[in-house]
Amino acid sequence: MEWLVFILLTLLALALFWRLPGVSAALRWAFFAFLAITVLGAWQWNKEWAAKFKAHQVFHEKLPSEGGAHGYVSSDTCHSCHPDQYESWHASYHRTMTQYVEKKNVMAEFEKVSLSYYGRPVEIEWDNGELWATMDDPKWLYATPIETLKTSSHPPLSTRKRLGLMTGSHHMQVYWMSSGHGNSQDIFPLCYLKEEQRWVPFKDTFLRDPAMSHYDQKWNGNCIACHVTVGQPRPVSPLATKTKSAELGIACEACHGPGERHVKMNKNPARRYKLHQSKESDPTIVDPQDLDHERSSMVCGQCHGIHWISDSKDYYLNGIKFRPGGLLNQNKKPVRAAHLDEQPWLKAPLKANPRFLRDRYWPDGMVRVGGRDYTAMVESPCYLKGELSCLSCHQMHHPQPGSKQMELWLDDQVKSGMDSNEACLQCHEGMRDNLSEHTHHTANSTGSSCYNCHMPHTTYGLLKGIRSHQIDAPSIKVNLETGRPNACNLCHLDQTIEWSADYLEKWYGQPKPALNLENRRIAASVLWLLKGDAGLRALTAWHYGWKDAQEASGVSWQVPILARLLEDPYSAVRFITARSLRSYTGLEDLDFDFLDEASSWKTSVEKALAVWETTQKAENQILEPQRVLFKSSAEFDERLIRAMLSKRVNLSMDLQE
Repeated sequence: MEWLVFILLTLLALALFWRLPGVSAALRWAFFAFLAITVLGAWQWNKEWAAKFKAHQVFHEKLPSEGGAHGYVSSDTCHSCHPDQYESWHASYHRTMTQYVEKKNVMAEFEKVSLSYYGRPVEIEWDNGELWATMDDPKWLYATPIETLKTSSHPPLSTRKRLGLMTGSHHMQVYWMSSGHGNSQDIFPLCYLKEEQRWVPFKDTFLRDPAMSHYDQKWNGNCIACHVTVGQPRPVSPLATKTKSAELGIACEACHGPGERHVKMNKNPARRYKLHQSKESDPTIVDPQDLDHERSSMVCGQCHGIHWISDSKDYYLNGIKFRPGGLLNQNKKPVRAAHLDEQPWLKAPLKANPRFLRDRYWPDGMVRVGGRDYTAMVESPCYLKGELSCLSCHQMHHPQPGSKQMELWLDDQVKSGMDSNEACLQCHEGMRDNLSEHTHHTANSTGSSCYNCHMPHTTYGLLKGIRSHQIDAPSIKVNLETGRPNACNLCHLDQTIEWSADYLEKWYGQPKPALNLENRRIAASVLWLLKGDAGLRALTAWHYGWKDAQEASGVSWQVPILARLLEDPYSAVRFITARSLRSYTGLEDLDFDFLDEASSWKTSVEKALAVWETTQKAENQILEPQRVLFKSSAEFDERLIRAMLSKRVNLSMDLQE
């Protein structure tokens, strides 16, 4: 229709011009030629624009869609009435958990970059605002063992794929590409680490057995469970999906529930005024702050927990049934590993998946992987016997949107003051004036930090140690039974298990368990670092770079022990080790790439030891050098170090953070 109008107007203009008196024939024909060129140009432009629009439309049909969930109206609808809350949410990492790919949202700054995935070339480039990757055919790539990839003569760069979806913006960013089946999304093999400003294989960002192959993941069946608001996988065939969500990312209605009724009812200004005057909660919407501690925590727990999908058919068609204010016990049930006898429905699934528990929990049922803080917190005495909730320490909206304080808050969304002992003293007020009497450490020292003793970094995730959210007390008995490191020796890296056991018995009356010779004579952290499983090695290596532990243990003896983990078979352990080593004098610019071939690792260890010899050896005044495998303060015991390494626990690990 638009073209018909355009042509008629053009002909009318030509007719009027042609009939003008005094216009020469040459000018008339020139005007005719001009109009003809204009029409042809416009037609060609429209043809190209229509083709691009159609291609854009076809591509977006291959992406998970937003909207359409019953009762949901989207966060944009909330903006006009709740501008401050909207602003702090909009700045948060919750919002950017999942996004369509746009240049303004991509962390890495580049126009075109050449990368490598285990020796296979990959090129990423922007093309008219679209992000494209030229790479091997993903089907061939993910079907080929990693070791084979490194030497394969398969023709490279055979496929061009557009990247349309991405997850994450806090620590790393992961990209997704259409599988070609409905809007199912395959993982792009490389992701971007924000702090390091580099691309790495996605597989190597996890603590995962190096013998395991690629991390060939589908967004629609996994990430959708927590990275969008009300995600519905909706498979339509064994390979294809028609996935949709109320909104990408974690939006307003993820925590407040569907807002359609709330919006409709509050179009009435009289109702709004009455609610404002009464100060009562609006029953048409859920405010987690108005819920009891159990239900408010479930709002967070729908994502920040370990669950089992009990009705997979219902879940894949309709998504999670939980709605804020309700109970988290329907088709996505929390798994409480310390109470399996109360969850008989788990017996068959766990038998079919024997790794499920060990890749997520310590042997006593305490969570050991990041992002699962709700599952950890609900086992805390403060929750079970008190009213601790996620909102005791965290807040989802900052009271000063746009401020410098809000920028700092974004990292963990912790309430003001709750990153200190105030978090505990809000309930345990009686300890405020006699803190040292309880901790046996100077009041303002890291040894008197409630967090350091009762929420130590025994959880692993995002290539670092994370504070456990199961509030607990240090116990040598539990340490020995579960392998989970105790808080005392995570600070006092140079001390033995026996040293901690003696003080816990002296100060708190904990019975001292029977200890073997190693636990009496060798520093606990050294045993964990050299002999522990990969998860324990990663946590201990992280603590060797932790400022609080360095202050308690000194910094002159660690390098000869820690550097050995540059040869660790797990890439995540090597990454953490290198980062911790760079916190020591002389090693700030340590030249080590955790993705380099194994043949180069030994050289890096030798370089680190050489730096220690020249920068820290003379300062090493440790009182009992044998505890940390030194013959004297100036000479480490190479034979003992190698003997410890030979006893390493080589249990296959794939921590599901």
